[in-house]
Amino acid sequence: MNRKIYGMATLSERGQIVIPQEAREDLDLKPGDKLIVMCVGPKNALMLVKSDSLLELFSELTKELSELEKFISNIKEAEKE
Repeated sequence: MNRKIYGMATLSERGQIVIPQEAREDLDLKPGDKLIVMCVGPKNALMLVKSDSLLELFSELTKELSELEKFISNIKEAEKE
């Protein structure tokens, strides 16, 4: 999964943020696009996902989880030897 930090956004009094221009361009975000707002991990982490990309995101996360499970399994097997 690709990760990139685009900068910082400030929450306005009305609860709004501005998504940095580079992020909007890279993700092809246009006015009116629907974004899903999700809490990730600790309660202080938010993720914005373009609604039409949600299935792709879950597929990618499933792959990463599978790789992590294999890695942990290999470590446990090595510890038994």
